[in-house]
Amino acid sequence: MSDACTTKRRTNREMAAFRQALFDIVERNHPCSGRQVYYVGIGSLWEKDRGGSRRSYNDAIRNLGHMRESGMIPWGWITDATRYVRIETMYASPQEALDRWSEAYRRDLWSQQPRRIEVWAESDSTSSLVESVTRPLGVGLYSCRGQASKEFAHNAASVYMSLGKPVTILYLGDWDPSGLAIPRSLEERLNRYSNDEIEIDFQRFAITPANVHDDDLQSHEVNTADRNYRRFAEECTLVGLAPQVAVEVEAMSPPLLRNRLERRLYDLVEDATMWNATLAAEESEREIFRRMATSGVSS
Repeated sequence: MSDACTTKRRTNREMAAFRQALFDIVERNHPCSGRQVYYVGIGSLWEKDRGGSRRSYNDAIRNLGHMRESGMIPWGWITDATRYVRIETMYASPQEALDRWSEAYRRDLWSQQPRRIEVWAESDSTSSLVESVTRPLGVGLYSCRGQASKEFAHNAASVYMSLGKPVTILYLGDWDPSGLAIPRSLEERLNRYSNDEIEIDFQRFAITPANVHDDDLQSHEVNTADRNYRRFAEECTLVGLAPQVAVEVEAMSPPLLRNRLERRLYDLVEDATMWNATLAAEESEREIFRRMATSGVSS
C-alpha cells in the first residue's frame, strides 16, 4: 500500500480490506500494543520508508480504536500498560476475600532454586507483551520506562543482597543507541549498589545481534544525533551489523517473543525435582483454601 493511500479517503471496499488485515494481525499476535501491530504488519500494509511512517502509524491506531469501539476487536487484545488505576484491594465481604485468595494463592517457585531469575524490559509496552509468560512462572517483571532511576535500581539491588544468591536478568530492549545504553547503565548500577557481593548474570535476551541478523525484523534508520550513537556504532561494527539500522522489540512477533522467553525461563530451572515438588505443594495448599472458602465464613 503506497504512502499516498494513507493520506486520501479509502473506498468502502478498501477500508474493509484494510481493517480485515488489521484484524488478522491482532488475532495472530494478541495481546499486543497498537505499536506492535504497526511494526509486525508494516511489511504488508504500510510503506517502509520513514517519510510516511507517522501518517501510517496514526492510520493504524485510529482504525484499531474504531474496531474496538465497534466490537470488531475484543478490547483485551490490545494492551496499554502505561495507564492504570492505583487503588487499595478491597472486598465486599470476608467470603469474597476467601474466594479470591484461594484462587490467587501462589508458592514462590524460585525460593528453593539456587538462582533468582528476573525479566527487565525497556518499556511498559514490552512488559505488557510478556507478562502472560512471567506471571504464571512467578518471575519478577521490571519495567525500566527508559533509563531506570537510581532508586529503582537500588531497591532491586537491596533485594538481591537480602536473598544472598546469584541473579540472572533477561533484558528486553530495542537495538538502537538508547536501547544499548539503558541496560549498560542498569547493569553497572545493580552491581555497584549490591557492592559487587552478588553475582549478577545480565543477559540481553532481545533484541540481540542474532535477532537482527536472522529474524527478518522490520528496521528503521538510527538517530545519529543520539548522544549514545558513537558507542552504538562501535558495538554494531563488532558484531557485523550496519550502524545505520535500528530494530525495536515491537518488531518481533509477540507470540515468537513469548515462546522464546518461556523456553528460556524453563531452561533456567536448575533443580527440576524441587520445582515439581513446589508446584505439587502449591496445588495441595490451594485446595485447602478452596475448601475453606467453600465452607463459608461464620457471621
